[in-house]
Amino acid sequence: MNNNESKAISKLIKKDFNKLGLTILMKELLANLAVIIFAMFITLVEIIKDPNITNYQLEKVLDNGTYNGIMSIVAVLVSFIPFLIYRGKKFFYYDLKLENRKFTFRTLVFGFIVIIAINSSLVLFSNILEIGLNAIGLSANSALEDLDALNELTVPMIIYSCILGPIIEEFIYRGAVLRSLQKHGKRFAIIVSALLFGLMHGNFFQIFMGVGIGIILGYLATEYSIKLTIILHIINNISVQVLSQSTSYVTNNTNIIINMSLISVSLIILIIAILRNKNNITGWLQANTTEKGIWLKFFTSILVIVVIIFDLFSVISSIKPIS
Repeated sequence: MNNNESKAISKLIKKDFNKLGLTILMKELLANLAVIIFAMFITLVEIIKDPNITNYQLEKVLDNGTYNGIMSIVAVLVSFIPFLIYRGKKFFYYDLKLENRKFTFRTLVFGFIVIIAINSSLVLFSNILEIGLNAIGLSANSALEDLDALNELTVPMIIYSCILGPIIEEFIYRGAVLRSLQKHGKRFAIIVSALLFGLMHGNFFQIFMGVGIGIILGYLATEYSIKLTIILHIINNISVQVLSQSTSYVTNNTNIIINMSLISVSLIILIIAILRNKNNITGWLQANTTEKGIWLKFFTSILVIVVIIFDLFSVISSIKPIS
């Protein structure tokens, strides 16, 4: 291959990456626009109902779990449109249907245990980083207020957080994104889709968990199918909701014991599994190398850079001085 051909191929690859970057950017802009329009609509309705309503009363209405749930459902559905345009028929005939192996109940259980272990260890990692932020007079705890809104037990919020949200996120990140990148190698596709999945959360406490879980789900999607990752994502979100709600019914000490038990057991199982399968893991990594220069092409694509900066701005903006 001569130099001109190499440059032409490189240009085509970067064009493809920029197309993906544009799709993600449109997805995030549409989601934010949907939230703004929905909030404006609710505000208008409330003002018509009560012209003397105060700003405080309006904020209480907009913070309502039912409205938040409906708003989240609308936003996540709208955000999926750019990916349907981006992948077209490939989404239905390839992204969703590709299946390398049938998964068993054992695969499902072990996958869930691994997710719990990754989730738990990265929660500890985030807490350690929070301590580091505190040492320099900063805190990211304001981000937890946004997460609390997702834990309200209203029907729309349950539908969003436990069913629709996980399904659409899997359609996007283990479907459209991962499948479109897989031609550059499984390892590249898994890591990049996981990174974009973590950044998408725009939240200091979720970005690390998103990347970690994204890697596990990405691997399972490539080796099995997106059906498995959808089920696991739904189960994970339901378990998070159950654990979150259970804290109000048990003492703080009991809650700590439950969490530490889950962390300990899941991590022990994960470590044993890694040690027993280290040769298989090494073999898989060696068999799925990434083509030379592809990482540089991806991270120097203009619209990919814009997406990363856009998401990092959301993460950084949640870090504030300790009051």
